[in-house]
Amino acid sequence: MTSLSTNSSRSDSHHLHKSKNPVNLTNPIRLAFLGGSKSGKTSIISKLTLGSYRETYYPTTQLTPILFNYEPESTQSKDILINNNLEVGHNVNLSSVLKQSKNTGNVKNNEYYNLNETKDEITPILVELIDTPAFNPQKVVPYLEASLYSNLDKEILHNLANEPRRPVSTNPLLVASGASELNGNVNGYFFVYSAIPSYNPPGYENQANSLLSSELPTNHTFNLLPTIKAALNDAWEEYNTFKRDWAKGEESDVFSFKFAFKNILNSGKSKTQPQSFENSFDSPPIWIICTHVKNELASAQLIQDGKTLSSDWKCGFIAIDNVNDDVDIILSLMIRDILQKQKLK
Repeated sequence: MTSLSTNSSRSDSHHLHKSKNPVNLTNPIRLAFLGGSKSGKTSIISKLTLGSYRETYYPTTQLTPILFNYEPESTQSKDILINNNLEVGHNVNLSSVLKQSKNTGNVKNNEYYNLNETKDEITPILVELIDTPAFNPQKVVPYLEASLYSNLDKEILHNLANEPRRPVSTNPLLVASGASELNGNVNGYFFVYSAIPSYNPPGYENQANSLLSSELPTNHTFNLLPTIKAALNDAWEEYNTFKRDWAKGEESDVFSFKFAFKNILNSGKSKTQPQSFENSFDSPPIWIICTHVKNELASAQLIQDGKTLSSDWKCGFIAIDNVNDDVDIILSLMIRDILQKQKLK
């Protein structure tokens, strides 16, 4: 197993800031990484938390949360959080929320960090990064009201516990209650895809078109993005409906005569259409990450397609390379997006 160390100063910086405690010690920023196989999710998380990553590919088989103190090191990452400098280069497409923030002023001290603008200092930020298995549309369910991973005694389950527990074959994107990392407390999502069209060499007859996204296999990590977004849309729509109904008490009187009579009276009334994911303040922001952009097999068309997709969705986009880039800018952009969305809300 080979380890590529690309940021030797990261471990040293933790010792320099040991005396500083995160402001959000009891309220970490929780960010989930979603994407297909070999998209680079685990490599990004390893680079962020360890400063290096494994060159050998090992597929992620279960949800893996990693809690760490994020301490922005690059000047660019600090500027995003401390100042109002959002000019971050051609490989970044800002979300509609961040584009609006240029006219609404800086984000000062907040629930996640404090800053000292005169010294360009920022307190550590407690962040939880959630690695997920490769997205498989056949095995993913958008939403579950209760987690399937809770262990209950036979006294509670009665005849349902006569057989040994079987492994759960489905992976929910959002769980309303129960033990699951992907619950309603996730603050943001990263959709990850690779700029490499294929790891297999193309045939001579297809070589001219091998880098076009229209020629990609259906299971390519880029082609999975619309499916992931549609599933997440459904999940948050169901979750927000669940929260609203619970607050109104409708969950408790679903079978009552009053509830049935109320439904009869309201059945003819038009209902407001649910807001889309990118425009709803009830849903966390998403950022599209394109990886392997400096690889010799990378497709410039795939990078541009991701940027175009983010414009259509009004979400953020960034193209990075784990080997050559300092990737912590993705956290600064996401945190700024979260704070700006809260400010507008």
